[in-house]
Amino acid sequence: MSPLAPHPAHFRQQFSATRRGARLARLLAVEQLVGWGWGRYGDPMAAAAHVVAELASNAVTHGHVRGRDFLLAMTLTTRPEGAPGTLRIEVADCRDERLPAPVPEPCPDSEQGRGLLLVGVLASRWGVEPRFPSGKTVWAELPGPSMGST
Repeated sequence: MSPLAPHPAHFRQQFSATRRGARLARLLAVEQLVGWGWGRYGDPMAAAAHVVAELASNAVTHGHVRGRDFLLAMTLTTRPEGAPGTLRIEVADCRDERLPAPVPEPCPDSEQGRGLLLVGVLASRWGVEPRFPSGKTVWAELPGPSMGST
């Protein structure tokens, strides 16, 4: 971890609920993590980028409300002595009637239905919470890199 990153460190940004907005969310999340001292090419960065991409894509695909954005928030907490901290990624959208659920066995020929399975593999835990006054927040927690692996 970079000694410059505040503890805990926070990032919040709204994005248009479009494919372009989802891509921008992933790119800005990577840049923010680099700013917090994460290595650009390590496994922790790849996992975080995949999770942000998947949750943002789901917000655009399943949580889109015309004229409304989605919100990406990240919180990085650290542990002492170089132990990996925890990165919490949250993506909030305006649809509360469409709650995410992983597909138990996606169709082998389908290009959809694997995203939350991937999130479940990469994250130490994930879930969904209601968002006041309407909508939902899907969150995932991932271990951060240890001091020696940035």
